[in-house]
Amino acid sequence: MFPDDLTTAVLTQAMAGYSARNTAIANNIANADTPGYKRVDVTFESALADAVGADRERLGMDVGSAISAIDGSDVTRRVDDVAPNVMSTDTTTMRVDGSNVDPDDEMARLSANQLASTTVVSLLDKRFQQFRTAITGR
Repeated sequence: MFPDDLTTAVLTQAMAGYSARNTAIANNIANADTPGYKRVDVTFESALADAVGADRERLGMDVGSAISAIDGSDVTRRVDDVAPNVMSTDTTTMRVDGSNVDPDDEMARLSANQLASTTVVSLLDKRFQQFRTAITGR
């Protein structure tokens, strides 16, 4: 069971978003030579930021305060409802066959997404180390 705090919830939702984006990018790369294929992208960052703001307000937290306080009184959070938004990008056509996938651009997006994902995993690991230290005292 995951600790029920806002920081862990935000990091978990971010990981879900980066995972969905990774899948979308992999599909774009796999379909780069498919005639008429339109690349897809995943957005979630602004929705997650809005949800964090709403949860901070509900919890009475200042913008500069940490979001790691456990809220045992009400575990319903807007952050928990954030879902990655998958959308097709059909506004541009780069090739004669109607596809708009640039494999080099997709590889750059994949690298950036993997870096962000790795960062979130590292932060989650540190978060769980904090819980482990708090529980065991070492």
